[in-house]
Amino acid sequence: MEGLLPESLDISTVLDSATQYKTWLAQDNQLNVDASHVSRVDAAGIQALASLFLSAKSNQIDIQLVQPTPSLIEGISTLGLDDQFDMNTEVGEL
Repeated sequence: MEGLLPESLDISTVLDSATQYKTWLAQDNQLNVDASHVSRVDAAGIQALASLFLSAKSNQIDIQLVQPTPSLIEGISTLGLDDQFDMNTEVGEL
């Protein structure tokens, strides 16, 4: 299954994102998270995304972050969470 992240991955979208993430986890044993449209991020948004990845891994769901934008990669690195995400190295939109 492929899930598409919203343009804003920040505190204003965390509740909606968490609900969406639960739906994604219930649908398949493989999940590709398309991050090609993410232009705004903050710590809360990345924390929710990290929680999705941890939940997927603990439930034996193969999960990968696909086409992360430079701003998302920078946010993940700044928070020191690189090891939490399996990323496709192809970069998405700016």
